[in-house]
Amino acid sequence: MTKKVGLSILLVFLLGVGAAAYIYWDLLRIVYHQPQLFREPQLDPQPKLIKDDLGEIAILSFSKTNGYRHHDSIAKSKGFLDGLGRENNWSFFHTEDSGFFLPENLERFALVFLNHKSGTVWTKDQRVALRNYLEEGGRVFAQHAAGGDNGYDWNWYRDELIRAQFVDHPMVNHIQPASLILEKPSHPVLSGLPQVWRRADEWYNFAESPRARTNVLIRIDESTYDPEKSPMGEDHPMVWWHQVGEGRVLYSALGHTTATYDEPEFKIFIRNSILWLVGKS
Repeated sequence: MTKKVGLSILLVFLLGVGAAAYIYWDLLRIVYHQPQLFREPQLDPQPKLIKDDLGEIAILSFSKTNGYRHHDSIAKSKGFLDGLGRENNWSFFHTEDSGFFLPENLERFALVFLNHKSGTVWTKDQRVALRNYLEEGGRVFAQHAAGGDNGYDWNWYRDELIRAQFVDHPMVNHIQPASLILEKPSHPVLSGLPQVWRRADEWYNFAESPRARTNVLIRIDESTYDPEKSPMGEDHPMVWWHQVGEGRVLYSALGHTTATYDEPEFKIFIRNSILWLVGKS
């Protein structure tokens, strides 16, 4: 084999490796950054009792992920929530350990904030504890990825707590500015927000609108951005609430980007939502 032929073979090999790396770059990136997607769900079966003084209005902030993990958004949102807590005399208990989902713990919280929780995260007993907490009068705020799984092995969570099945979101133009339309501007959750709220985010598409079984507060105007593969048309809710037994759930598909947590309007929205859920507005 001549030196020239050898160099040609090496060049072809390197080009092949480069082409394969380019083609599979996204997959390789996901494998590196999201290893939990490729293993069995890691659960926390050991019960853990909270002994801390939680203050007058305590909120459980739960961000365990066995599905897609919003690394940066989770970190940024925790600081954001703590800031709101200092301003409003709320105490946030942040955890990714589902072992804290015990009846005697949950009854101490005015609100459970599912902060980008994803995937299968609760044992059977923990599921019962959360369901009973909500149906007996508890409050749940579910943020973005908490309603963003392609599949659920707990039908009650999808059908009753979220009441919508996530399908996809734009990938070619991942983060896009779009117009959010306030459907009930007089609702306390929407107080102080513009009738047409223009902002950028990762916009979820759902299998169908949850409107028939929820109270829609905000929808997105699909004519102001490209929903790509799964447009929902004119009826494309982004924020809604509903009763579950004696309890109440508010779901918001907003909140993917870290920039979200620096937006003054988003701060107003989350503050309003928490005040309304805990009965202070």
